[in-house]
Amino acid sequence: MNNTAQRIEGTSGLPGPTGDARDFIAVDDSGDFSYHRSEQDLVSAFEYVGEAACIIDRSGRAYRLALDSNRHLVLGPLRGPVEFHWLRQAWLDAQNAHPERHRLRRFFPLTRDEVVSDLFETLVLEHGPEPAGGSWTMDVSGVASQPTDLEDIDRWLGHEELPEHVHVKDPFGHVYRPLRHRRHWYLPAAAGFNLYIEVPAPPN
Repeated sequence: MNNTAQRIEGTSGLPGPTGDARDFIAVDDSGDFSYHRSEQDLVSAFEYVGEAACIIDRSGRAYRLALDSNRHLVLGPLRGPVEFHWLRQAWLDAQNAHPERHRLRRFFPLTRDEVVSDLFETLVLEHGPEPAGGSWTMDVSGVASQPTDLEDIDRWLGHEELPEHVHVKDPFGHVYRPLRHRRHWYLPAAAGFNLYIEVPAPPN
């Protein structure tokens, strides 16, 4: 069984895995998304075949889990390109259902390549390894800093009122405005968490 899928150049701004290593995104049976840096990590994250509703590689091709002859979970055969409209809607649903896990909110993707690229970039920035070749930057009223990651940005912004003029740029050049999200309407804003809403890049 040949599971090899060729990467479409330009699908993602992330550096692709080298050699036989591939990374994946999985949509589980609850509709949530997760990033897996290798096939081994992917398979070990699930317990039964139907637990992963869809698995996507960087080329935008879809897979499911399967059982080998010893009834061990393995990555199943290629099923073809992932369906664009389903994928985009599933990602929007996951962001709404799990806002604390998916806090980077980019502009609405218009093509299958855009949604696959955004998924890999966003999930790596939220939950994966630190991307190579770039760094975060934060500008607060004209004063720039270079935080390490989203958690570092959250610590800097704290739980008080957000500064009025804040822009955060991720390692891939997307610019965001922090927005405090309340956990419940009756709790104070300080008890919430930050979403990062993409905005047009400010003029230089």
